[in-house]
Amino acid sequence: MQVYADKLSGSTDTEKGNAAMPMAVLESSTLFSAEGLVFPEDTADRPDIRYGYIIAGLHFLVPEKMISEVIQNPKIFNLPNSPEWVEGLINVRGSIIPVMNIARLLKNNLPVKDQRVLLLNDVNEKQAVAIIIDELPVSLVYEDLPPTKEAYPGNIQDYLGEGFQHKGTSWIEFRPQDLFKKLANKNNSQA
Repeated sequence: MQVYADKLSGSTDTEKGNAAMPMAVLESSTLFSAEGLVFPEDTADRPDIRYGYIIAGLHFLVPEKMISEVIQNPKIFNLPNSPEWVEGLINVRGSIIPVMNIARLLKNNLPVKDQRVLLLNDVNEKQAVAIIIDELPVSLVYEDLPPTKEAYPGNIQDYLGEGFQHKGTSWIEFRPQDLFKKLANKNNSQA
């Protein structure tokens, strides 16, 4: 080990004590160099993984380029005079995020054992929204089979994007931020 440490530091003195070895390793800039490391090529065949979640028995995909995070049993604060589909607000690292209950919007109030909130953050638009989901998200390998959108209710059709079938189940991209904006604007104009 001493010879290796001397080689990294460029020192030819092999008589250094053990106390000098850690310093020689830390001072070496070659230790943190990427030279000689082999990285897989970007063109390597890797499966295209997407994340899906379920709301009221419907299968949705997290939109591409969207950051998502699951929050288990969060403290949701009521928002007085809000529509029934707005569950309330949560505080996530100092940011106040609206929580939507899509199942309630779809008039499907199936009981949920544990409350799970999926936080979706659109980094490009710097806006986040949280939605209550039935189960933890699952990772799905992309399959080149078109989805069918017939099972999805008409009031969310405008907020569905591309998708695919995975093991016979259609998974569709859902943009809840756009839905939240439209529903919020609609409620504000009625007030």
